Amino acid sequence: QPVAAAGLQLVDARGFGMDYARTLAEWRQRFNAAWPALSSGSFDIRFKRMWELYLSYCEGGFRAGQIDVKHLLFEHR
Repeated sequence: QPVAAAGLQLVDARGFGMDYARTLAEWRQRFNAAWPALSSGSFDIRFKRMWELYLSYCEGGFRAGQIDVKHLLFEHR
């Protein structure tokens, strides 16, 4: 393994995907609240739907445990 070959050892791993899910939900809520101001510019309904899909899809992935984000701590042996 490249990690072991580099003389490193994993000492801690923390997943925080559920925190990301909450963040994505908040971003989606704020995006929708700001939409009236955004739609008066150069952003169309296709743009809105694309971002709603992206934010919802990612939130769902984190909530379902299909994707995650982790903080890994390594130490030299």
